[in-house]
Amino acid sequence: MEPAPKTAGFAVNNSENSIQLKRVISDDREALFHWRNHPSVRQHSIHTDEISWDAHCQWFEQTLQNPQRVLLLGQNENGPVGVLRYDLHEDHSALISVYLVPERMGQGWGALLLKAGNQWLKGEYPAVSPVLAEIFPDNPASIRAFEKAGYQKALLQPQSGILTYEYIL
Repeated sequence: MEPAPKTAGFAVNNSENSIQLKRVISDDREALFHWRNHPSVRQHSIHTDEISWDAHCQWFEQTLQNPQRVLLLGQNENGPVGVLRYDLHEDHSALISVYLVPERMGQGWGALLLKAGNQWLKGEYPAVSPVLAEIFPDNPASIRAFEKAGYQKALLQPQSGILTYEYIL
């Protein structure tokens, strides 16, 4: 799949809230490190262990250089809201990973961030569909956010117990 042009930013507005998306840049490395290692973020991650600074830096550089991976930062007038990562696959599907900045959890930003990401992805990578999400069943906040953003439950992976949700762009 050909990478889309790297746009500077993208905004999604509704009557009450606004989220702007931007591609993550090198200056965002330290903030992402601290957010990803926050216990509230790790609690519902596939990989719950704390990540070392060196491992994060290596992952971060590889991510920024990988044309099949998109890393976005959602922000509003009050600062960062959350991070979206899309892994783009050759079959035109994408796997989404998302987390909110710890200070923004529990405020209803999850679904708005996901909707902004869906719109961004549709504009930048129109051939991508579906978008898949893997969610632990004991994470009701994520399930609600994905459902509110239009994702449908597709299947339960029996061995891992992970739910797969799907969004058709």
